[in-house]
Amino acid sequence: MDGTFLNDNKTYDRERFQAQLLALKARGIRFVVASGNQYYRLREYFAGIDGNDIAYVAENGGYVHDGEQELYVAEIPGDIMARVYSFLNTIKEVSSIICGKNSAYTLTSIDQAEYDNALNHYQRLQRVESYQAINDTIIKIALKVPSRIFDAVLSEAHQMLGDVLVPVTSGHQWLDLIMPGVHKAHGLQVLQQQWEISDQTIAAFGDSGNDLEMLQKVGFSFAMENGSEVIRQAARYAAPGNNNDGVLEMIDRILE
Repeated sequence: MDGTFLNDNKTYDRERFQAQLLALKARGIRFVVASGNQYYRLREYFAGIDGNDIAYVAENGGYVHDGEQELYVAEIPGDIMARVYSFLNTIKEVSSIICGKNSAYTLTSIDQAEYDNALNHYQRLQRVESYQAINDTIIKIALKVPSRIFDAVLSEAHQMLGDVLVPVTSGHQWLDLIMPGVHKAHGLQVLQQQWEISDQTIAAFGDSGNDLEMLQKVGFSFAMENGSEVIRQAARYAAPGNNNDGVLEMIDRILE
């Protein structure tokens, strides 16, 4: 979504997309939202559209829905989360979002501006006094990291947690900690098994590190013009930037 389907103002041409979705549906072509964002936030972006017309690979593959039907939920075990909480207590200037199945959670001590920023990604977000107050299935951990210390925090995450979780960049200063083998490509595979669809018949779009496995998997991979160098190297095709309706432009070409 961010940097790909949405423009920088977090909007898209709804009228154009809704017409495209009808055309895709008429031809038996599925539409999947694959994002690091929360499932409930993604549903909000497509409010007013039949809930069964779109599938969701949310939380970077940690939560997968075929329309209204839940297909997959990743769960980070409690012993690993205990290590995560110890790690979070050692890093400064970083806003942490604990992403659960039912809600996302952040400490009451979070800066108000950072909390407001997090609401762009999390439709359900609760403040808690301590991490131990969270009672939910934890899918991933999202970290908002200032640019000047991003590489250092990424390196430390690899060092402290790399044996049990995979740190992956999610764009816009966000770093996600996810279970090994859980990514957008895995989420797509869950849907493919449900639908009996092959890799070669999928077109996918991406701009940042959390799109890499997905773009490597599919037959028609598109890097956004505004995408990172790694993504542009990995994709077979190029799409206009997110501020130029790049995904919608390519959907029109696919339909033609």
